[in-house]
Amino acid sequence: MPARCPRCGLAFERGEGYWLGAIAVNLGATEFAFGLLIAAMALLTWPHVPWVWLTVAGLALNVTFPIVFYPFSKTIFVAIDLLLLHAEERGWRTDEEPEIPTARGE
Repeated sequence: MPARCPRCGLAFERGEGYWLGAIAVNLGATEFAFGLLIAAMALLTWPHVPWVWLTVAGLALNVTFPIVFYPFSKTIFVAIDLLLLHAEERGWRTDEEPEIPTARGE
């Protein structure tokens, strides 16, 4: 991954431990995918759920998914960081409340 965005110059690495947020995104996505696998297989094969096969598939998913998804989790975390934490310094958000039009046109 480059140190800066080639288009806008945004520095990706903001300090030591910055990518812990990307690891959290990755963990959340992995657990969501695992939950979907368990729920879908249990619902599709109920009442004779193949627990051994489901355990093997779950282990394989929990080993491979985080490795494959990690670059995407970094991108998602940078987007979250920009939208929530650094939007003001980029000029994308102000703390001023927007003007709300009334029904009477006041």
